Amino acid sequence: MLTGYDIVYFGDNWDGVLRNRQQLMSIFARHNKVLFIERGNSLQTTISLLKKKQLHLTDLFRPLVRQISDNLFVFHEPVWAPASEKFLLGHLTGLLRHLSLRYAMRRLAIKQPIVWYYHPNWLDFIDGVPSSRLRLYHVVDEYTSFQDKTAAMKQHIEARERELSQQVDAVIVVSEKLYESKAPLHPNTYIVPNGVNYQAYSEALARPELPAEMAAVKAPILGYSGLIGDKLELDMLKDLALKQPDWSFVFLGPVNANQKQATWQSLCAMPNVFHFGPVDWSEVPNYVKGFDVGLMPYVQNRNSDNISPLKLYDYLAAGLPVVSLDIPAARKFKDHIYLAAHPEDFESAVCQALGQTSPEQQQARRAVAAQHTWEARVETLSDLILTQLTIKSEQNGLKKCKGEKSNASS
Repeated sequence: MLTGYDIVYFGDNWDGVLRNRQQLMSIFARHNKVLFIERGNSLQTTISLLKKKQLHLTDLFRPLVRQISDNLFVFHEPVWAPASEKFLLGHLTGLLRHLSLRYAMRRLAIKQPIVWYYHPNWLDFIDGVPSSRLRLYHVVDEYTSFQDKTAAMKQHIEARERELSQQVDAVIVVSEKLYESKAPLHPNTYIVPNGVNYQAYSEALARPELPAEMAAVKAPILGYSGLIGDKLELDMLKDLALKQPDWSFVFLGPVNANQKQATWQSLCAMPNVFHFGPVDWSEVPNYVKGFDVGLMPYVQNRNSDNISPLKLYDYLAAGLPVVSLDIPAARKFKDHIYLAAHPEDFESAVCQALGQTSPEQQQARRAVAAQHTWEARVETLSDLILTQLTIKSEQNGLKKCKGEKSNASS
């Protein structure tokens, strides 16, 4: 495993939905110093939050860095330097954000870090860490496939992604489809799928008790854990909940439904549907273990073609039968889960999955999940990083040697 290095990760909200970046950086921090960068708000968002009194003057003075564990720190861009599209103001606040980050790095004695970017929106920080020893771009989604993006926004993302890819030493993707689209952008492109906190599920399964609200739900429980929004076949789930009133549907996670907000609200109003909202990371396994079936009802489109769903590994680690619409990430596990070719086949797949919970079946699914731990992913990433560091060191040595020969001949 990578040991003794400094890592700067340009991510998103540390306390938001649990994603691969929090999992990976938590493990890397066991043997390395990690600074995780949270993106600040735009000027427009900052003004809106102030008007709604969701942002207060005291927030201007909150510490920019907070410590999560011994070697893991989170830096939040200063509230008083919001991003702006206005040239002069944007230039000034951008400079302040850069200076604030460099100050935080000095305070933490971070030198020559491995720098990790998770989104093209961080392109403006490509030179934010001038002493970096290695730069990585970690692609976790096909950002141009999001339904809320206009054609102009997609072109902007594509342009920034091309430029970011040209500025890094390697690109890491989480799926084969992403590899197909990103490999032409960089010769050093690698696939490292998402994984699971297997230990957390082992500990949860060792405790028989369920959270009180889960224990009150009538079986069988069809459960979904994750972000709830337009990416899900909510109409299909609504029809299924109406058709099968004896099935309970439990949803864990925040809601970001734009085009499907009305459908989600009508789904939640049904007596056999329960939304327990965002659940603290540490509690998610305690809820998921109470499911009878884990659901992956992703809309079959370009977005789901490119994903590596964390919930797939979570459900398997809990020993659950899994029902998914047929998407590439699920197809890879077709021998261990139940696939529905189309939305109209989903009910039949659930019927097949229900009751498939013998101890032998549960253990077989957990054995599959055990091959995909976050620790295993970190080992793979460590090997890739060390290889890239060696290559870069050799290239720098060759350049230095050529420079010395050139000086000698002159």
